[in-house]
Amino acid sequence: MKSKFNVSDFPHSFKRQVFLYETDAFGHTNNVTFFQYMESARFELMKEAYLFDPSDILSCNFILAHAECDYRQISRYNDTLIIYSRISQIKTSSFVIENLMINEKTGNLVATGKVVLVSFNHKKKRTEPLSQKVKKALKLFMGAVKKRGK
Repeated sequence: MKSKFNVSDFPHSFKRQVFLYETDAFGHTNNVTFFQYMESARFELMKEAYLFDPSDILSCNFILAHAECDYRQISRYNDTLIIYSRISQIKTSSFVIENLMINEKTGNLVATGKVVLVSFNHKKKRTEPLSQKVKKALKLFMGAVKKRGK
């Protein structure tokens, strides 16, 4: 299935080769692996937005509130996937990242995903509003989001 999505609407990309240990008994990329790919892409986006310092794990002031993935096509060992990401929504204390996972060789859409992240103060152990600095950084990764018809 060729992608019906315009990848130019997704300003961040991250490449990832499928490793043998990430496949199941049928030779398909295991379903849980796609969540790991989205997480890796998410942390790369956060590093590029200067919202995460890998030398200080607690510098990531976001926790995962929701994650979903729709599987569209099989991928296998040694395929290279490009995980495209965009910020599609910014709210008071949360934001949404949407992902497309495309097979680099075929251009086929393999999976789509979405996560909701919430701003979290680790010391106070509670959510808090996103700062203006964070919102500004996130807006750099907002892609075109088309409204769906009824």
